Amino acid sequence: MRLLFCGVALTSLLLNANVKSGNAYTVDDVFENFRKAYNESRNFSADFEETIFRDGVKSSSRGELTFSKPNLLRKRTINQKDPTQLVQLIVLDGSYSWAYTPLLNQVNKMKLSNPEHEPLLPGIDASLQDVQKNYDMKLVVDEVANRKGVYQLELTPRPHMLSKPLDGGQSPRETLEMWIQAKDWLPIQFGYKLQYDTESNVIGIISLTNIKRDQKLDTGFFKFDIPNGAEVIDISPKE
Repeated sequence: MRLLFCGVALTSLLLNANVKSGNAYTVDDVFENFRKAYNESRNFSADFEETIFRDGVKSSSRGELTFSKPNLLRKRTINQKDPTQLVQLIVLDGSYSWAYTPLLNQVNKMKLSNPEHEPLLPGIDASLQDVQKNYDMKLVVDEVANRKGVYQLELTPRPHMLSKPLDGGQSPRETLEMWIQAKDWLPIQFGYKLQYDTESNVIGIISLTNIKRDQKLDTGFFKFDIPNGAEVIDISPKE
């Protein structure tokens, strides 16, 4: 599961997909409401705050992102002390992924493997259309969040989705999560967790605020212009 940015699990009691508890919704209810809201939306923008724990070491970043269907993304990460200073710009223009780092004056360019792919969430490789075929879904019980109309889905890839390590080792255990607000059935937080048999692991979370839906975007908003003098490195997979 490849991600441009990520989210994390909350520690709670997990329920089976077909089990009802005190929640007003089942896991299928929540996912179908999310799918409907997604299908009815053209785009959405939000401020984000991202936190990653890699082998116990914490890093954080913040900025703004805009996602437009089916696979367009513009994500600006800014300096936490000086919001006028750009740290990184990531653009998905439908054909390529561009990642610009001003400090290095460097651009990483990668051809998208499937331009028609419709991601489950911005920057996440998982396909919205095939979620129920490729993932086991559970509803996580969180009484405090549920009372506020927020529902958490945990998605675990089925065996055929797991990549085989090149070194012959074991694949990490992967978890993708979404926190969905019943007010409009759009995500307000999402992320992933990678756990290895060793103590090594990666956990992260990205929270969204100031969410705006179906804005009028300027033509060329998702076009990436290479900065003057920037080094461009093509990291596209060899065909």
